[in-house]
Amino acid sequence: MKHASARICLGLVTAAAALAATLGATAADANFAAYRTHVNAICRSYTPRFKRLEADMAKAKRAGNLHRYAYDFGTILGLTLAQGVRVEKTPVPADGRARMAGPLRLLHAADAQLRRALAAATAGDQTGFAAQLTKLAKVSAPLNHSFDAVGLQDCGSRQQ
Repeated sequence: MKHASARICLGLVTAAAALAATLGATAADANFAAYRTHVNAICRSYTPRFKRLEADMAKAKRAGNLHRYAYDFGTILGLTLAQGVRVEKTPVPADGRARMAGPLRLLHAADAQLRRALAAATAGDQTGFAAQLTKLAKVSAPLNHSFDAVGLQDCGSRQQ
């Protein structure tokens, strides 16, 4: 009788541990799901402004208004940096740190590149600005792909 009750207790402990692990994983996924929802909302809030500025740039280009075109482009760069900083400052829950390491590393690199491009533009360094934009373009496709891969499409492919 003692052996049977010990087996039952061991079975209950094993089942309880499995249930706790399952519930813990579900709760952890919920944390990362909430993080994704929050970060997607950050990016989604910038999308209408980007679209308006892109439309205004197209209109300025058709009209030959290079000053307005450049102003809108600079505003897009500034907003992109602001968005990136907000995403970078959003705390990543423990269950998402490994998944977000790559995308956040790329985002940090893109933000640094944006800062260099904006610094060159404000210094009047057209050659430097063009070089920084070329480097930035090389980072943007992998960044969008990495955001998409972790479920942040509003920061990736939906915002292009």
